[in-house]
Amino acid sequence: MRQSDGLSAHALARDLNVQAATREKTRRSYQSALQHFEVEWGSFLPASADLIARYLADHAETLSINTLRSRLAALAQWHQTQGFPDPTKAPHVRKVLRGIVALHPATKKRAKPMQLAQLEKLTA
Repeated sequence: MRQSDGLSAHALARDLNVQAATREKTRRSYQSALQHFEVEWGSFLPASADLIARYLADHAETLSINTLRSRLAALAQWHQTQGFPDPTKAPHVRKVLRGIVALHPATKKRAKPMQLAQLEKLTA
């Protein structure tokens, strides 16, 4: 076996292990996030911290904080696996995210309380 054959087999095994560590649903979610960033928003990867901060700010009104965090995770993972520095960890990006949380707090979804008549029907 040539040295290059061993390295490519090693790389393939590593890639398979990494792929197995990420669930299919997560991969699809990350792929969707990357497509949204590149195609729908019209940006390019790799991205700068300023560009990611602008992306967050542009979508603060329309996407939930959990969706924005998921999009950040996808962007972080892409940069890391491609060997680029992770711009999502920049203090500026984190500060923008904290600002979004402060200005757009998530509304808690609560069930309507049971009415007395409903409760009486259940206990009858």
